[in-house]
Amino acid sequence: MSQQQAQLDALEHLLMAVLKTSGSSIPSKAVFSKAESSLAGADWPPGTDEKTAARKYLEHLKQQL
Repeated sequence: MSQQQAQLDALEHLLMAVLKTSGSSIPSKAVFSKAESSLAGADWPPGTDEKTAARKYLEHLKQQL
């Protein structure tokens, strides 16, 4: 596993832990909506396929809650 992948995995686990333990104090629906909007307007990931994959992964994370 690359260092970058390890960092991404750690961030994913951190995000999910925060969202799961915060309950209603952080509205997860709003967080995911903001992330999706940010992806749509961001320069990274660079291509349509990458943006689609990123949006699908956000949806996967949302399902985990």
